[in-house]
Amino acid sequence: MQGREPFALSTFGSFTVAGRRAEVTGLPLRHVQLSRDLPAYPVDPNGTYAVDHAYVQYFVPEPVGHPPLVFVHGGGMAGTTWEGTPDGREGWLQYFLRRGHPCYVVDNVERGRAGWLPDPAGPTDGALLRTEQEAWDAFRIGPPEGYPARACHPGCLFPVEALEALARQQVPRWMTTTALAVGAVTALVERIGRCRVVAHSQGGGIAVAAAAATPALVESLVLVEPHGLPDDGGPAGVRQLLVSGDFLDRTPLYRRLRAQWSAYVGGAAGPVGHLDLPAAGRAGNSHMPMMDTNSDVVATMIAEWLGASVPA
Repeated sequence: MQGREPFALSTFGSFTVAGRRAEVTGLPLRHVQLSRDLPAYPVDPNGTYAVDHAYVQYFVPEPVGHPPLVFVHGGGMAGTTWEGTPDGREGWLQYFLRRGHPCYVVDNVERGRAGWLPDPAGPTDGALLRTEQEAWDAFRIGPPEGYPARACHPGCLFPVEALEALARQQVPRWMTTTALAVGAVTALVERIGRCRVVAHSQGGGIAVAAAAATPALVESLVLVEPHGLPDDGGPAGVRQLLVSGDFLDRTPLYRRLRAQWSAYVGGAAGPVGHLDLPAAGRAGNSHMPMMDTNSDVVATMIAEWLGASVPA
């Protein structure tokens, strides 16, 4: 790590939110061998399962100087998105804790430590796990043909030598759980009260929907390269900042998203700002600015927008 001064926590812990109990009946007994040292173990799949919940880890700094921040990860990722960078630097979690924000890091439905069982009564196929090659292209680290030699986009700030560490942070995802994820973030906001939300990629659309369900409780939304946004510009009265990085013209996907972001900002009923990092003099950011080598610079820009107290 970077050898920074330690900071104090008054408390930390975890809990789960939302979810349901699923009852399964009528399935045959199974036998599995848990290890080579044990005989076949009878497993009765019938019974009650806890499913569709999110896992939340929270950290409360000492002293508290700002409202809580909720961190919502993107598709195929988990709360590790915010906890550290692939090359071993501190993440946005530590950055905002140092500045007095209580932080709530979500592993949403069927991600990370949330636990999952997509269909207790059936097979668990249908999951998508992103390859290292797909992450290279989808996160705008470099062109597809540059992957074998790790030739990134010129000026890209993602720590390319740590690409394998990024791949290890990815988790399987299902295409059918977005509504459940919105419900989980909504339940979290209702539990902790007035807060600010920082969300990435797929998490952006989820966070906007949760804020629309709890507009009196969400003070601000920071949407880092989001997708799944509504056509109406999101919840009126909730202050929003859309953050976008570099190399958007390199793929049809991001050209389309850039147009959607412009329409969202222009069509919003409430105040929505756009932090276009290259236009602001910060070139080189990938789809993962919280992991790029200038992650603290981007965090500082967001903190200033939030009104946080940032040391000179």
